[in-house]
Amino acid sequence: MNSIVSYIEPLLESVGLEGPFVFSTPPNMVMGDIALACFPFAKKYGKSPVDVALEVQEKLSNIPSEIISRVEVSGPYINFFIERSFLAGHIMEEVLEKGEDYGKHTQSKKTQILVEYGCPNPLKAFHLGHVKNLITGESVARVLENAGYTIKRVNYQGDVGMHVAKSLWGIYNSKEEFDALEGKSLKERISYLGKVYAHGAAHFEKGEVQKAEVVSYNKKVYTKDPSIQEVYKKAIDWSLSYFDELYTVFGTKFDALYFESQMYERGVEIVQKGVEKNIFIKSDGAIIFTGSDYGLHDRVFINSEGFPTYEAKDLALAEKHIKDFSPEKIIHIVGKEQTEYFKVVFKALEQTLPESIGKEYHIPGGFLQLKGNKKMSSRAGSVVTGDTLVQITKEEVENVMTDSVLKNKSAVVDAVVMAAIKYTTLKSDITKDVAFDMDDAVRTQGDSGPYLLYIGARIASILDKVKKEDMVDTKKYTGITDEEKRLMLMLGQFPDITKKAAQMYDPSYVARYLFDMAQCFNTFYTMCPVLQSEGEQKQFRLALLHCTQTVLQNGLHLLGISTVKEM
Repeated sequence: MNSIVSYIEPLLESVGLEGPFVFSTPPNMVMGDIALACFPFAKKYGKSPVDVALEVQEKLSNIPSEIISRVEVSGPYINFFIERSFLAGHIMEEVLEKGEDYGKHTQSKKTQILVEYGCPNPLKAFHLGHVKNLITGESVARVLENAGYTIKRVNYQGDVGMHVAKSLWGIYNSKEEFDALEGKSLKERISYLGKVYAHGAAHFEKGEVQKAEVVSYNKKVYTKDPSIQEVYKKAIDWSLSYFDELYTVFGTKFDALYFESQMYERGVEIVQKGVEKNIFIKSDGAIIFTGSDYGLHDRVFINSEGFPTYEAKDLALAEKHIKDFSPEKIIHIVGKEQTEYFKVVFKALEQTLPESIGKEYHIPGGFLQLKGNKKMSSRAGSVVTGDTLVQITKEEVENVMTDSVLKNKSAVVDAVVMAAIKYTTLKSDITKDVAFDMDDAVRTQGDSGPYLLYIGARIASILDKVKKEDMVDTKKYTGITDEEKRLMLMLGQFPDITKKAAQMYDPSYVARYLFDMAQCFNTFYTMCPVLQSEGEQKQFRLALLHCTQTVLQNGLHLLGISTVKEM
């Protein structure tokens, strides 16, 4: 729509209307192609919005235009109807010319943004929360790259802490089984780690004596006790190898991996220096930040046993981020339950690391929860892991595609699985909870990732039957139907959508747009036969299909979804 707006704004200014102008798309095509609300101009011109609209309409009606076919007023709105030949000559030509660059922006090329996401804890399950975080983080990174920013993807993994202590207690109380896993598959090792963590966590809750036994392993980790180093490092390596496999499956690659074990010593130093500057205070043997002085809550940064908490380690992490990348912004994509936590940490950072002021952002993500799938619940138990979700989704997709005869069926199934999981995760506002309904996620009709892949495959099958030179020069074609015009207008909105998604750090704008565009394409495809048409009409429709394919591919890429040529 930007290319259209850039022509309309000077016309409005030429009749005495001063911006800024806020345009929208009318809910129905019969009401116009682009609308301008006149509420903002009422006070300035001392007239009602309706009178402003009528006056502007009258003035514009006397100005000949190759862009606007007519202008109508509906209450306080000015509705513009755009010449169909203009849409063909500008929107379609722009899509065809730019190709995979259509929808990209370059206004922020020199700005570097660090996006932190993933953040699983070694020796613990890679659960649904991590899946949502990983998918969302990768998509946000792609949306920001598309906007012209230089993006660095980083991951912060918790390889120290009580969860590690619980796992180590479990390992040392089943040491023979641990040793026997040498040479076994990674899947068997990860299954074992899940069991020993659960065993250690249960033991920790039994009483003070048992709790002390587990805590002793926490001390050994922090003091780098030689007696546990071999086992500790081996178990961590197993877990990290498992995470790497999942990162590959979900299509993300990090520029840097950070670990809590790299941060705790520096975190203690920062807090101790902060005590000297009265940034932190001692309280009951611990060191706290009095967030209550700033309308926040108080938090412990070093506990009574002398160990740094997550908060202290995050101070060191922020320092490391800035030292390594000098980013303009640092975006943390973490669950919304951590909102208050980050407010306190950022406030403490303002005092311990002044150069962080204005750089740190927390994007509070919603939860990913299962809905209505007994198979998933019974298979997964109380904790649903990322690999379990992928495997069961794959089984469901294979059931849906049982009758499909494809040359490369395995690769297509894998692509459909990722489309099902990622689209379901990303189509809701980033802060909202997602109810993952397997039946809805894998269906090839309706608001789903497989449906979008199906649309793409349908277009690809048609275009494979023709030569590129069979497409007409769109500037010269005049027989444009309502359905073709509606689809062109939809394609023209894509750059605005990608810009909005970047501004809001929210890929759901792209996901919802793609579904709306697919619906629009379906209407066009039903009402406007392509291969059955003839001459310039056929050539124009083939060009329109090519434009739709380009926008669909570009949009799905921002969601981390790969297209397929057949389904």
